[in-house]
Amino acid sequence: MSGAPRPSSLGGIGLGAAEERLYQRLVTDGPLVPAVRGRIAARLVALGLAEYTDDGRLTATPPQITLAELVSAREVEVRRAREAAERLTATYRARADRNPQDGHLDVVHGGERIGRLIRQVLRDARAEVRFFARPPFGVLDVRHPDDEETELGARGIRERLVIGRDVLDEPDAHSVIRASLDRGQEIRFAPQLPCKLLIADDETAVVQLDDGGPHHDGVLVVRRGGVLDALTALFEFQWEHAASLRESGDGRIEPRPEATGDVLDEEDRTLLALLLAGHTDASAAHRAGVGRRTVQRRIRRLMDLTGTDTRLQLGWYARDRGWL
Repeated sequence: MSGAPRPSSLGGIGLGAAEERLYQRLVTDGPLVPAVRGRIAARLVALGLAEYTDDGRLTATPPQITLAELVSAREVEVRRAREAAERLTATYRARADRNPQDGHLDVVHGGERIGRLIRQVLRDARAEVRFFARPPFGVLDVRHPDDEETELGARGIRERLVIGRDVLDEPDAHSVIRASLDRGQEIRFAPQLPCKLLIADDETAVVQLDDGGPHHDGVLVVRRGGVLDALTALFEFQWEHAASLRESGDGRIEPRPEATGDVLDEEDRTLLALLLAGHTDASAAHRAGVGRRTVQRRIRRLMDLTGTDTRLQLGWYARDRGWL
């Protein structure tokens, strides 16, 4: 079975796959007779990895000397490039601070560019990352690569996720969420979320511009300023009003508050008790001293929060969990 050409393991010092094969042959088998000539051999000689002996054979120079020197030179180049990138980033942010209308908002298109952006935002995080997660996934996907996820945990970065109800319907959602909880991610449940969102510290936010999934690949990058403050406040509001998750007896993940008071107040308890006792919305509203629409709104909220579809299911849920 044919596949894509295997990349050169020495590509980082400028060797192509064919050049690496010839060099490995010289190191393994020794000088070649008759001597190899041509562009590939000339490239090895130019890099100092090979030389011609007096009797015309092509031989490898000691790897511990020549390779080490080439690797050290590339490390110096990479360090300089990283320092230059940091200086340019600082300059860009300073300009944005001086000109609030310039640099705080950017639109990024293209799956590859967005992927690089997300990885960089996660690498730059120092204290905390926050997510809104809702399908369809594909562009702004909170299921970031395992190496980045592991790195966040190893660096002590706090991760808080608010997931929408529809996330629980995604394939393998319960096993993925369980694994995330085991890794130390803090996850809460909200009936609805306004957007897909990633916030790193209080420095950068990434918002998907539409819900079209992988074929609508635009995100808005928001940096320090009023818009970022608003997005941060939106996240904290949703987090404060979201329910935590627990694993049910059949291994499924379901919303459940840490305590009843997290979602129920006395009016909720009264209305639930009246409805479970057989009262109509109008009768329950009259006895509780509230409007009928208030009864309907509160019951709808509790059904959304608990993931139930009928009032009967809500009643079973409330009884099973000792809400009444």
